[in-house]
Amino acid sequence: MNTLNNRQQKEVEIVNNLHFITIKDLANTLNVSEMTARRDCAQLANQGLIKQVYGGITSNIPGKTPNYIVDSEIKKNTIIKEKIAAKAISLLAKDEVFFLDSGTTAAAIAKLLPRDSSYTIITPSFLAIELLVKLDQSSIICPGGIYLNKPRVFYNQESANLLRQYRASKCFIGATGFDINQGITCGYFEDVPLKQAMLDCSQERILIIDSSKFDKVSTCVFTNLTTFSAIITDEGIPQAYRDFITSNGIKLYIA
Repeated sequence: MNTLNNRQQKEVEIVNNLHFITIKDLANTLNVSEMTARRDCAQLANQGLIKQVYGGITSNIPGKTPNYIVDSEIKKNTIIKEKIAAKAISLLAKDEVFFLDSGTTAAAIAKLLPRDSSYTIITPSFLAIELLVKLDQSSIICPGGIYLNKPRVFYNQESANLLRQYRASKCFIGATGFDINQGITCGYFEDVPLKQAMLDCSQERILIIDSSKFDKVSTCVFTNLTTFSAIITDEGIPQAYRDFITSNGIKLYIA
């Protein structure tokens, strides 16, 4: 293993402390160019000291950035997620077109939609589609692709491009982490272009997130707070995040 210089030792320390950081933020923290930070990170990743992921770099210490596993998440905070889902549904108008993200809170929306609902729902989520097929009056659009079991989504390189062919009045987007400094994150890099496509093609962007995800950082950054027009969460949200959201002019719904 090559000997690390002082800057590289500091980079490893920063990543291990924060769990995740973008190349740009790392460069700014150390007052170096992004090219220098990127070159250092490539070397550190080759030595197994950090991991390069979509959107930045993450710790390589076991347990620092656990992957989001749908099968285990389904059993967590079920009542809270259904309250968030019910609030989301209350914002929908008849015949509305909306994007529905992957994840268990989005799946709760699919579960609670009345059987006679009349919507056009665009989603890459297999978990949601399993629940949406009960709807007699709604149309369901899926971009297709390879089925990925852990995040329960359909994905290939064209999936995001296919999503971008559609336009919706709303999107409901989930996240596995929301940190004031590090942004809004998810657990799998395949989710990132799908989420970004749905955000870019929606008039109203709504984050659906339970309070256990605040002050957490997952593997991949996909956007920041100001992308959203509204956030639906539960009463467990920390006061610092209430203040941060409302001070940025984002509508906050407590389910």
